[in-house]
Amino acid sequence: MPPLLMILAAQLLIASGNLLVKLLETDAPVFQLVLYRQLFATLLVLPFVWRLQGNLKLSPFYKVHLSRALLIGLGNAIFMLAIMHLPLATVTAVIYTSPLLLLLLSAFFLNERIGYRRSVAGIIGFTGILLLSQPTEFNLYIGLAFFGAMTSALNSLILKAYSTHEHPFSTLFWSNAFAMIFLIPATLYEGASFSLPVAQVGLTLGLFYIGMTYLIIHAYRRADASQMAPVEYTGLLFAALFGWWVLDEELSLAMLVGIGLVIFSSILPSYSELKAKWKSRRN
Repeated sequence: MPPLLMILAAQLLIASGNLLVKLLETDAPVFQLVLYRQLFATLLVLPFVWRLQGNLKLSPFYKVHLSRALLIGLGNAIFMLAIMHLPLATVTAVIYTSPLLLLLLSAFFLNERIGYRRSVAGIIGFTGILLLSQPTEFNLYIGLAFFGAMTSALNSLILKAYSTHEHPFSTLFWSNAFAMIFLIPATLYEGASFSLPVAQVGLTLGLFYIGMTYLIIHAYRRADASQMAPVEYTGLLFAALFGWWVLDEELSLAMLVGIGLVIFSSILPSYSELKAKWKSRRN
């Protein structure tokens, strides 16, 4: 399968998973849902890690994985709660601000330079979010979605700092496995009874998660990241179409403009690199 189609398939899996969460009741137990998702994902990755290492020796970076596990558990629970109460396109657009937040965090913690183009991209992206959400007053769930985007950015920041220290499958396994330490007590505290629909969605999300990860890893092994960047944001279009087609959510001109601004803001920081790559390929 061509790399571009792999990224498209990955984005379709992500949007489909979000749609499944949206179809649950708004009072569905979110920690139970995240627990099933991470548990099934951990079990699915286990054979690959076992084959890679020949055992399950504790990772020397367990403290890093514990930090990521907390962010994974909390961030996913908040994100799914936001999905249940917001239009799909809106919550997806907010989550897509995570790369912009990562730029700010990288500048603050890793002393990376932001630059004029990235600053403008942040303003454009925020304008797109306002057009999508059209807030007339403070919305708790918009705030939760932004918090979820922040946890995702923090997670990516940690991964960025330690990505070369360990195999991706090992990182994936231990971060998800350690998430159980936080998710099991949170699920017990939530106090919800067992829900078969939630378990079924959790299993499906786990499958989608592994499939998405596999597709993205193999796509980036076969093509430059700069080529893939524009295609990654088709997930926002999938979310808008699913919301309009399946859930009868509004898809106004202002929302379409907002989607365009969010996608443009995400591509703008790497525009020069993308332009240079395409020119070199033409020549």
